[in-house]
Amino acid sequence: MSLPAEQKRELVRRVADSKAFGRSSAMRAFLLYITDQAISGKAEKLKEQTIGTHVLGRKPDYDPADDNIVRVRAHELRGRLEKYFASEGLAEPVVITIPKGSYMPEFAPRKVVPVEAPLTPLSAVEITVSGPTAPHPMETAPAATKNEAQRRLRKWLFQASILLLTAAVSAVATRYTVRRGIHTSEVEPDGAMHDFWAQFFVRPNEELKIIYSDTSFALWQDLNNKTLGLGDYINYRYLNVPDNNLFNEAARRVTSPADISAGVQLATLTSEFGGYVALQFARDIDAEFLHDGNVVLLGSHRSNPWVEVYEPSLNFQVGQDPHSGAPVIRNLSPRAREASIYAIPAMFDTQRTEEKVYTSYGVIALLKGCGSRGLTVLAEGLNTQATQAVGDMITNPQRLTALLHAIGHKPGTSVTPFEALIQVTSMPGGYDNPQVIAFRLRQPESCVGS
Repeated sequence: MSLPAEQKRELVRRVADSKAFGRSSAMRAFLLYITDQAISGKAEKLKEQTIGTHVLGRKPDYDPADDNIVRVRAHELRGRLEKYFASEGLAEPVVITIPKGSYMPEFAPRKVVPVEAPLTPLSAVEITVSGPTAPHPMETAPAATKNEAQRRLRKWLFQASILLLTAAVSAVATRYTVRRGIHTSEVEPDGAMHDFWAQFFVRPNEELKIIYSDTSFALWQDLNNKTLGLGDYINYRYLNVPDNNLFNEAARRVTSPADISAGVQLATLTSEFGGYVALQFARDIDAEFLHDGNVVLLGSHRSNPWVEVYEPSLNFQVGQDPHSGAPVIRNLSPRAREASIYAIPAMFDTQRTEEKVYTSYGVIALLKGCGSRGLTVLAEGLNTQATQAVGDMITNPQRLTALLHAIGHKPGTSVTPFEALIQVTSMPGGYDNPQVIAFRLRQPESCVGS
């Protein structure tokens, strides 16, 4: 299929004017430049140094070996194109892609993927390592070779990427269906599910923003023994590395299987209330995305740095022990019989604690936004099993009923903002006995953000 030049330009204009590009003038300029050169037959101008000079404001003599801004922006551009053609541009018969290792855009017929096909069960895919704060594949026993560690890393990233793709297809299908008024249930959920979630969908066709964690970001920090914050994440400082292999691993778009499971359940729940989901990878949003509407953030700030926006007002804060590197939850104002620190083992691979039964923890928070901000839910776990548990506790009717009972909620009323510390028994492949061991009810006038 050969698309005429004018039709290519019209497609480019639709993409550039979309929401995926509307908030980023740099990404829009990058897209327009490379597509214009390609359509005009000027492939010689699609070189890293040329793009850096003409699009990104670098000096003509700058050295791409010392400044990889073009590679970083090209990676982001690929992500935004994928986002457009999976959402606003879902009906486009031709898609624009930029093959890795090249800056030459390609215009190709869309590959048809039947959304009605059954999804691959999460249990059908073996996960070598998982969780936003769980072990990374490079943490190997002393006898393991570097090549073996790299092989395991690639295997893990590949498997996790499959899961992320599965969830994305599910979310797109859900959003596409709900926008047309076709719901999975004739009646809204009742009981605890209604008390908690109905306040998120007070208007018809309400949007719920779900932000997945970026496991590659957590992995990069583990590999480099560093702790980075939201500022580093927004500025892509972790991608400014001289090692191309490390850059490629850090640039991958990978999330936790526990996040995917929670996301799919939330998408179904949203449709039952007559709303739709805006599914976003943590790397694809900016601060403006959080300014209005209702939001669910999955993962701790190590893998989802946007949690930092809300952490200053929280009593239960997920972090790491500065000495051992162990994932911890800090209880800033302990009450009677409460500990100040709740932690799990630090060395998963060498001690093989992921194959044992032990106690883990998570945090669930329902926060009220200030001004035009809506409601926000934080669901964080110290390992995959705990993250799965907190995800289930906000989407499963029985588990949510138990959670609300534990914090003293009055049935039949809207749930007021709160924080809850969750304890679970972590075991290979799952969890057991989730329970609230501490909670805080927030003041009615207390809000987060501005």
